[in-house]
Amino acid sequence: MTNQGRIARATALVMGATILSKIMGFGREAVLAAAFGASAATDAYLVAMIIPALLFGLVGTTITTVGIPFFSEYIHRPDKRSELPVLIWTSFHAVTGALLIIALLGLPAAPWLVRILAPGFAPEQAALTTQLVRVLLPMVVIMGMVGWAQGVLNAHQHFAAPAFMGIPYNIIMIGGILLAGAYGGIAGVAWATVLATVSQFLIQVPALYRRRISYRPVFNWRHPALRKMLWLAGPVLIGVGANQLNVIVDRMLASGLAEGSISALNYAQRVLNLPQGLFAIPLITVLYPTLTERTALEDSTGFLAGLSRGLRVLAFVLIPLTVGTMILREDLVQFIFQRGAFDAKDAGMTAVALLFYTPGLLFLMWREFLNRAFYALQDTWTPMGTGLVAVAVNIALNLILVRYTGLAGLALATSAAAGVGCMLLFWLLRRRLGHIGGTALVRETGRILAASLLMGLLVWWLDVRGLALMGWPFLEGLAGNSPGGGSLAGFVLQGLRLGVLITAGGCFYFLSCWLLRVGEMSYALNLARNIFHRFRPAAR
Repeated sequence: MTNQGRIARATALVMGATILSKIMGFGREAVLAAAFGASAATDAYLVAMIIPALLFGLVGTTITTVGIPFFSEYIHRPDKRSELPVLIWTSFHAVTGALLIIALLGLPAAPWLVRILAPGFAPEQAALTTQLVRVLLPMVVIMGMVGWAQGVLNAHQHFAAPAFMGIPYNIIMIGGILLAGAYGGIAGVAWATVLATVSQFLIQVPALYRRRISYRPVFNWRHPALRKMLWLAGPVLIGVGANQLNVIVDRMLASGLAEGSISALNYAQRVLNLPQGLFAIPLITVLYPTLTERTALEDSTGFLAGLSRGLRVLAFVLIPLTVGTMILREDLVQFIFQRGAFDAKDAGMTAVALLFYTPGLLFLMWREFLNRAFYALQDTWTPMGTGLVAVAVNIALNLILVRYTGLAGLALATSAAAGVGCMLLFWLLRRRLGHIGGTALVRETGRILAASLLMGLLVWWLDVRGLALMGWPFLEGLAGNSPGGGSLAGFVLQGLRLGVLITAGGCFYFLSCWLLRVGEMSYALNLARNIFHRFRPAAR
């Protein structure tokens, strides 16, 4: 199988699982919005989630970035293969032991942590948040185990189980939210979150055993790879922690704005998670082990080819999605969330946050991919430094913009910081490698941007005037459609309207790319063809 075919096969699997998981994830967020709205209760839950999410971002990301290159080295080097089980289980015990200590220390510190994370909360809301923090703290250990399992499996070029772990998570969460909304309140959602996180680890256990990775009670703290991993993990922890600090600062400042501001930021980020999760993350997930393998085999040509191709494909996919999301932001928010307790005010706040988050989408995913490139080169210090610079920019802009533009300023600061961090990584990687195809990337990105803007003009015209000229208001009148009105016919018509706009925009985008001779068109079509053949039943 060719390298492109292997990437297409793995991407198809990850993308298929992610599509199903993201659809269910949107169902989960819609159920949460309908049950609790953008309220003080959801604000408390989202602040309580900061602590386990922060620690998972720190430890889980560190394992899946620092661990994969070392696991890959011990997998592909025959002279080191016999030591792989010791390294795997030593890293497991190191991670779970450290996180267990952190979780136990967090129990008495919960009220103090809440006062830091949400200084604008009233006493009743702060007390509720403290209760939720203590319920959610076991997730700290469980999420570390989830990240460890994902790192080990990805190093073995296995992507199925980690890709599918979002499905049982969302099933449990949706059931838990429905029960909590009817009987238990927001605390029930917290308990469901813990149970759902356990399922993410359990679904990966059979895949570990199929690769003969059975449990071994070993902990060799003198293992040379473990020591080097710990040395490289320090900068990753700082860099990832700096990124997580952005979320913390956003929610701290939003706690002093109108009620529901934290929830609006969260729901806007959930909308952006769709293009990230469906397209960008699967591609980055599949390409990263390939980059580490090329590094282990000292194939610099293959490394640069994979890096350049990944950057251009990300631009080809994400720029039109950025333009389309900015234009259709209100329609998207109304369709996904506006029902039940989530009213027009909540939808308006979320649409504003989405408008200013979206411009940073490409920079955020480029930065993630470039960070992985440095990790593959076993350089964790550069991503740390650029991450700290980006955080400083974000915090400074947050403090300035929130005074004048409120919620919109917090989202805009995040986008600007992502752009600064991305440009720094480009510059530093070019200094290190000498040539990364920057001129070709700029030229290709310019063509993609031009095609995306042409598509955006068409979608805007159809949304504002075109569909009206085609008699769409008459259909809405027949359906009794009003955003958030709860009408099933209205909901279906909203979805149909979005489907028409997205389909028309997508077709026009591909036509524009063909006319402008965008080079990634052929690669994207070949990738799509390989993905199609992956799912098509064999005709034998």
